[in-house]
Amino acid sequence: MYKLLLITFLTVCCLNSSSAHYPINALDKIQNTYSYAYIRVEGKFLSKKLKVKVDLGDSDEQIAEGEKLSEILTNKKSYAAILNYMSKIGYELVNTFDLTDNYNGSGGTSGIIYIMKKAEE
Repeated sequence: MYKLLLITFLTVCCLNSSSAHYPINALDKIQNTYSYAYIRVEGKFLSKKLKVKVDLGDSDEQIAEGEKLSEILTNKKSYAAILNYMSKIGYELVNTFDLTDNYNGSGGTSGIIYIMKKAEE
């Protein structure tokens, strides 16, 4: 009787520990898909304003939305203003790259690229 009780207890413990109990937030993270934005920011010649090109993808809707965002963000004077606007509409920063130019041994940063993502619903 003792052996049967021990085997039953061990079986129940093993079955209970093998079933996954994820918190609700962990399931949300597993099921989320993301859309990404490639944002190229460069300075305008002899101006403090910025020229922005937003690439959201290849579909017609993504191209139209990217052009709309490019128009909204172009002529801003601050890199932070671009990040703040994209953050307001649900994007979060993933990575940044700097654009560098080199001419006759001298050069420097000519712009920045932001890679941002947004959780799709």
